[in-house]
Amino acid sequence: MTDIPPNYAAVRQGLIPLTPQEKMKLEKDGLDVIHDIYRYAKTGFASIHPDDFDRMKWYGVYRQKPKESGYFMMRLKLPGGQLTAAQARTVQSIADRYAHGFCDITTRQTFQFHWLTIEDIPAIFSELAAVGIATSGACGDITRNVVGCPVAGIDPEALIDATPQLLEVSAGLSDTKEFSNFPRKYKVSIAGCCIHCAQPDINCLAFFGVRRGDEVGYGLKVGGGLSSAPKLSVHVPVFVKPEQVWPVARAVSIIYRDNGYRHTRTRARLKFLAADWGAEKLREEIEAILGYKLDSHSEWNFPRDPETDHIGIHKQKQGDLYWVGVCFPGGRIRDSHLAHLADLAEKYAAPGQDALRCTNKQNLLLLNIPEANLDALKRDLDALGLDYAPSNFRKGCVSCTGIEFCNLAVAETKNRMIRLVEQLEAQSGWYKGKIRIHFSGCPSSCGQHQIADIGFRGAKTKVGTELVDAYDCFIGGRLGATRRFNELLKGKIIAEDVHLFIDKLLRVYDSLKQGDETFAEFTDRVKKDEILKALG
Repeated sequence: MTDIPPNYAAVRQGLIPLTPQEKMKLEKDGLDVIHDIYRYAKTGFASIHPDDFDRMKWYGVYRQKPKESGYFMMRLKLPGGQLTAAQARTVQSIADRYAHGFCDITTRQTFQFHWLTIEDIPAIFSELAAVGIATSGACGDITRNVVGCPVAGIDPEALIDATPQLLEVSAGLSDTKEFSNFPRKYKVSIAGCCIHCAQPDINCLAFFGVRRGDEVGYGLKVGGGLSSAPKLSVHVPVFVKPEQVWPVARAVSIIYRDNGYRHTRTRARLKFLAADWGAEKLREEIEAILGYKLDSHSEWNFPRDPETDHIGIHKQKQGDLYWVGVCFPGGRIRDSHLAHLADLAEKYAAPGQDALRCTNKQNLLLLNIPEANLDALKRDLDALGLDYAPSNFRKGCVSCTGIEFCNLAVAETKNRMIRLVEQLEAQSGWYKGKIRIHFSGCPSSCGQHQIADIGFRGAKTKVGTELVDAYDCFIGGRLGATRRFNELLKGKIIAEDVHLFIDKLLRVYDSLKQGDETFAEFTDRVKKDEILKALG
């Protein structure tokens, strides 16, 4: 081990050197800032204490770029990405009245607003609470939105419906001082999906569906994460029964809270502790907290296609019902489309079963549509310009917030992705294969560029004397059986040339691939120098 994990009690007692963030959290718990938020709404932006800007993240509220602009972004908590038509309509109403008419779907299956003022926040909290939506834990050193499979409970191929366990874990880790101060952010994934769409390989704590004979339960992975030092999760070889999910989740949370590397911010994520401890020690510590042994189990079916997003029209396991996936490049929702989808959900879903789901690829699903209503629903979606049969470029794209609003980003991503999809559909329509293209505006990897077939990370370069947006290009990332992060292919590609570069790269792949070789398999076999040479 390269670090000695500081005990949480020692941190609280001031027995070890504290980072500024740890000092701030000891002075006032992040959850306690809620009273200050209401006070600041009356006294104004200029009155906000600098430390409280950070604490406000515990309620999903954080400063928009530039930091002194007076505007905020806000994320919501939607466990599993699940919401009703009424909730979707409220989200759209808030976007229309407070957030310049748009919102973004995030990679954690929830929504994000922009352009909010401190004076707006209490009213927004009240309107969200009225429809059962909270923001507590949407950001900060706390449990983020717990993600799952967007078709949990309706997918006929799923191993298990993880919704009860997901909601139990989300409730157990939310709004409690027991777990309001982790070393850094804490991301949890719980799903029974057979394709592992909830990405257990890159979450801090992940439960994924497994079968053991005639019994169905969960496998366990700990310590995945991206950012500037990405790590794939450690597989702990145990079989977790459904009723054991919350006790195990609580045990892992205690381990992270009490042993995480708090004395250095850059190593405070659970991924570093898990990598240092390994599967055997993780299991020992989990079982010590539980007070009993977990069943050993190390066999599971690898997902056949871990990056599929359930987009399109698919039959549910319930009678003649279907779900319909609608694609939003980069996750941006404009033109009151969320309210329109809420209307369509109520109009076409089976009586009393209107439901929408956000996906972690920044798209939306409508659930419980009787087969007899599909044609009418498709006509209404067509009239709205909403795409339920997207191209592979459109359904394979993911983007972070980017320089438009984020203080960390160095390049535009969201609007660039929307334009890029249109460019590729117009120029590269010859390519019909699957491809995943992700944009991150900085090394933090909120756009998850490291797991994409083709991932772009924001940069800057000079054209003459002008400093312009550029991107470093990485290829070959994937999750699942052959999981690995992608590798740098070429640096500082000018933003205006990205679509041309992708077209060339896909033509090289198309000309050199062997049989049905996927893009990821192609990048495993063909050396990067050979690909660069072919690109010219």
